[in-house]
Amino acid sequence: MSNKPTGEHRFERRLPGLNTSVQIRRRGLGFNPWRSDLTLVDLSANGMALISPTLKLESLQKIDFELNSGGRTTAGRAVVCYSGNNDSQQRYGFLFIDTDTDFDSFLTGESFSSIELKRLGEEMAEQFMRRRQANNGEFFNVQNQRMVDAVSALAKRLGQMGLTINTDSGSVQLPADTLVVDRNGGISLPIKASDSDEIIRTHISLIHSADSSSVSYRVGDGLTFNNVIDLLDHLCHCFEQIAQP
Repeated sequence: MSNKPTGEHRFERRLPGLNTSVQIRRRGLGFNPWRSDLTLVDLSANGMALISPTLKLESLQKIDFELNSGGRTTAGRAVVCYSGNNDSQQRYGFLFIDTDTDFDSFLTGESFSSIELKRLGEEMAEQFMRRRQANNGEFFNVQNQRMVDAVSALAKRLGQMGLTINTDSGSVQLPADTLVVDRNGGISLPIKASDSDEIIRTHISLIHSADSSSVSYRVGDGLTFNNVIDLLDHLCHCFEQIAQP
């Protein structure tokens, strides 16, 4: 027996915008052109939020809308229920008045591709963890998790292509099997010491700038990289140094 979500739960659930494009036009007399200079922030069964650098709407203004994602389209009517500033852009909240017959499947993702479903899962997980951090103050950073994901994917793929490495414990393993993620979100792996032939376990951590506007990646107590691409390139070199012939 399946459990169906209650109406209250469905009302509260808001989905990330993903790669969904939106266009709207004012309802009323005269010619009202479609506007597409908009970014969809999130979407629910009852409404949506979007931002725009130039769109000007008033509260209770009615609009027509169209949503498109991966060749799927749905349309309907909505009314402005919220208006406010989001940095230098205007943010609007809309309450749906009417939607077409395709809206439910568009919202629930019944026709999403595998790639879209994967991205949906990732974005909803990130939203959840941001809320969790705000609610109880526990440390969690999305950029840190993406770094762990990138390093794990690199190590796994190298192993799939036949690479095995010597480890700090003296064994021979696949690169992915040597990774250890700690409780704070960092990751450690075996690397050849810079001043000897010894293989040591080295920690990779995320470092915030003083104003938290940017991050960098530190390997052990030494090298620091400003982007994840340079970090991954360095790790390839490190794995090469301890690779089995």
